[in-house]
Amino acid sequence: MKLKGISAILTGGGGTVGNAIALTLAREGANVAVVTIKSNQDEMVKQIKNLGRQAVAFNADITDKESVNFIVTQAIEAFGKVDLLVNNAGMGIRVPLEQVSVEDWDRVVAVNLKGLFLCSVAVAKEMMKRQQGNIITVAGASAHRCLAGGGAFGPSKAGVVSLTKQMAVEWAKYNIRVNGVSPGPIMNPETEELLKSEDIKQRVAKIPLGRVGRAEEVANTILFLASEDSSYMTGQMLIVDGGGVETWYLYP
Repeated sequence: MKLKGISAILTGGGGTVGNAIALTLAREGANVAVVTIKSNQDEMVKQIKNLGRQAVAFNADITDKESVNFIVTQAIEAFGKVDLLVNNAGMGIRVPLEQVSVEDWDRVVAVNLKGLFLCSVAVAKEMMKRQQGNIITVAGASAHRCLAGGGAFGPSKAGVVSLTKQMAVEWAKYNIRVNGVSPGPIMNPETEELLKSEDIKQRVAKIPLGRVGRAEEVANTILFLASEDSSYMTGQMLIVDGGGVETWYLYP
């Protein structure tokens, strides 16, 4: 119960990692507002409530300022406050740079960077009133090394790393901590399909720990940053990728 009494907003709550984060926060005592753009979260809300926590869900576009402000207002109405924001929403379109359309570049940067900025600022303004808060960003190992063919994903996530540090420095005076997590390859249905390829298997074998990660391992790292266990940390990125960022495992 490291998060007993905490109220959280989680963006990108619809995927494998998002679901793991939501349930981990709830198991540790947090009320959770889950934000997605397309998937119905009735089942997730039910699971959180079965853990004895309060839960609400929003289908919203985090790149739209009015939608973000509505989410924050409704979360405060539901829980009375917002102590924690986990910026997990993100997207990528894999294509060589010379083939990236302006529209796809703008979409990826809007979700990964602009959306995170809008959510963080909206929540931070409320946290400033209470002189306390905790914001966690989710970037990716691609933010720390080049992924050829990754389109706008890596550059936008590198921007997340920089923004995380800037928010940490600017908002420390309000007792708001800002840290981030950069996951490497994580097991999900798409990864499971890719692992049927011998080429991908050989590349994964080059990761120092020799495997892809589990969603729960990302969620537990976020739990550490969300709890008082990390109370003297701000402006830091924790890379959760089995050591892959230290190697060239992505390439033959």
